[in-house]
Amino acid sequence: MRIICSLALLLVACDRPHAYMICHNSNCAEPTDPENDDSIEALDESLALVQDGRPIIDGTEIDLFWRASDSQCIFAHDLASARTELATTTAQVLADHLATPGPVTFGDGPFQLFIELKAFVGVEKSQRHTPEQRMLHAACMWEFYKTVTDAAIANGRDMKVFIASFSPELLAEVIRQTPAAVPFPPGYEAFYGVPRPLDSETRPLSDYAGLPIQYVEMHSQWIIDSQYEGLISSGIHIGFFMFSATEEHFAAIEQYEPEWVNTSEARLMRRWLER
Repeated sequence: MRIICSLALLLVACDRPHAYMICHNSNCAEPTDPENDDSIEALDESLALVQDGRPIIDGTEIDLFWRASDSQCIFAHDLASARTELATTTAQVLADHLATPGPVTFGDGPFQLFIELKAFVGVEKSQRHTPEQRMLHAACMWEFYKTVTDAAIANGRDMKVFIASFSPELLAEVIRQTPAAVPFPPGYEAFYGVPRPLDSETRPLSDYAGLPIQYVEMHSQWIIDSQYEGLISSGIHIGFFMFSATEEHFAAIEQYEPEWVNTSEARLMRRWLER
């Protein structure tokens, strides 16, 4: 049992936690600046991070935003700053990266691509998708998926793809539009983030009823043991996301041993994981 591993230290040594390291908001080169989240410049810099000649990260998170004002699918976390990068441009950046010779992950495993579909369409989080906008956003996601996975196949790369959203309605539309050919079947993911009323986006897992949720990403400073144990006992795979790595985050990783860590501080996290 993960949680009781520390209790067994007097009797048997426990392995250090191993987790895939994912680049949070495609922006994990230090010092990080949240203003650069989901920008091509930060994505390029993050993909180029190396340690001892190997990539530091195992994959990246890509946020796809449907901007209602001009009906554009863009690479953006929100509309707090002027974001103009189209999702198609970002897909090509990843496709080019997968075509680069040499390893593309730290551990030679599959490249981990996390696609988060943002649940709102304007400046305010209360501005939600219309049914038509959900359809268009889902179609954009599958176009993005095809560009990247075509490149992976052409270059002999293995991939794991995860599709997540704070909107179960949007995930349902993505699943409805699943194409006939899906070379890397995606895993579907929900979030247990910062709880309401601190964050209006977080929704109970019960809202995802009927969807094939296999993964849940938790904020590592807002974990309730009973909640965590309930997910694990249900066969859900757990990962952590964080904004800034602190002592509390490291303690949570050691205690719960998540399968992946979605971090903004790649060098720091890699040094800690490999210490």
